[in-house]
Amino acid sequence: QALSQLSPLVGHLDQSPEEKFRTTMMMIQATDDAAMIPQAYEAAQAITDEKVKAQALLDVVNEINYFTQKSA
Repeated sequence: QALSQLSPLVGHLDQSPEEKFRTTMMMIQATDDAAMIPQAYEAAQAITDEKVKAQALLDVVNEINYFTQKSA
């Protein structure tokens, strides 16, 4: 219930790009909602630290692979 209430409010949180990415990934994993992957990708793109950004993008790819494998 908390997740469903949090989902529409996440955009109102004052978070750094890295925090926004982590929050979005947590939401994706907790709800198993592939529709949120574009939000995670967008958050990852906003990360300025190249090493952190690379890891975030890898995490997005891993989530995409998870959903692809799940539907196969």
